[in-house]
Amino acid sequence: MESYLILALLLVLSGVFSGSETALINLSMARAEALYKEGRRGARALYLLKKDPSRMLITILIGNNVVNIAASAMATVIATDYFGSTGPGIAVGVLTILILVFGEITPKSLATRFSERISLFISPVIFGFMRLIYPLVWIFLQVTNWIQSSTKAMDDPLVTEHEVITLVEHGEEEGVIDTGEREMIERIFNFNDLKAEDVMTPRRQVFRLDGRRTLRDVLPEIMKEGYSRIPLYKEDPDEIIGMVLLRDMIKNIASGELDVPIFELGQEPLYTPSNATIDELIRTLKSKSIHLAVVVDEHGAMLGVVSLEDMLEELVGEIYDESDEKPNELMVLGEGKVLVLGTAELRVVEEHYGMDIPGKPTDTINRWLLEHTERIPEKDEKFELDGFEVHVQDASSRRIHQVILQKIAAEEDEVPVDAQG
Repeated sequence: MESYLILALLLVLSGVFSGSETALINLSMARAEALYKEGRRGARALYLLKKDPSRMLITILIGNNVVNIAASAMATVIATDYFGSTGPGIAVGVLTILILVFGEITPKSLATRFSERISLFISPVIFGFMRLIYPLVWIFLQVTNWIQSSTKAMDDPLVTEHEVITLVEHGEEEGVIDTGEREMIERIFNFNDLKAEDVMTPRRQVFRLDGRRTLRDVLPEIMKEGYSRIPLYKEDPDEIIGMVLLRDMIKNIASGELDVPIFELGQEPLYTPSNATIDELIRTLKSKSIHLAVVVDEHGAMLGVVSLEDMLEELVGEIYDESDEKPNELMVLGEGKVLVLGTAELRVVEEHYGMDIPGKPTDTINRWLLEHTERIPEKDEKFELDGFEVHVQDASSRRIHQVILQKIAAEEDEVPVDAQG
């Protein structure tokens, strides 16, 4: 009877070590640290174990292997007493099934489901066991470190960018993170990959003036366009030679000096190559107290301009100041067509048409289109999607600004007509 109890205890310990391994590995270091800061019971031991994963894993594996070997020996003794020489073979078969069910599959399944609860409960036990067999753990740790150093093994990152984004998306699905927060986090990860050419206002859309013209001459155009910083050229519109600020022009207007060439009011522009990353460009603009840079190619010709606002919008979305008229998210054009902003939520279109569209109502039009096309559609591109004819009205290299949507009419079922006669 004693032998059976010992074997049962060893199987339980095997399950404890196997479940502990799964639970502790599944629980992230970030969560362990958060639990420790919250002062949860068992969290200190959990945090210390997670801080040294190699030592933790060695401790668990030593314990698991010791109890499995002991269980095998005990099962062999019991089987030999009952079945004689055939006992060892029977013991191996039966014990394999028992260890699989009670020492591996069941505890690991439970540990996967309740990893946090089990980790908090079992960590003090594992930590105490680790201290108890410290010399043995230390020996195995030195051996594994030597093997790793001799093979020049590289440590994988504990957390990857993709894992963080996936976690954020799960958080949104569970309602922990809202759509705006998820989009901002994704923008932050994409931020360092962006170049000046990705966020610039292209050359054809840049309002610029001939610097030889007088302030009196250009004043109506400046008032109409409403820009606070204007690039200046001399002969070739693509060769920017200066940048005039609205505040400097106002000073001249106030003093009545309107016949001065605007080039004399300008400052030397900041030029930046098209492949400059926007994080380094922001630092440059900040250090020079400049808000606008001219993006140039290898020949010095202007490709476009990029402002601090353009770059910040990559993080927080569209920015509107007091002078900007914020457009409606959805504008009815007639004939079943609507003009929709890329930043509008899908529910805006659903509410207008009184229908459900595949996807989450809180997804933006931008996300809806990108998930289906898997690319940034070009301006004036047309295609069909989820029962709509989509016409991209305005888009940049990074996002869709406006689209025209028209619901595709469902084909009417043909009604059979009886033959007369």
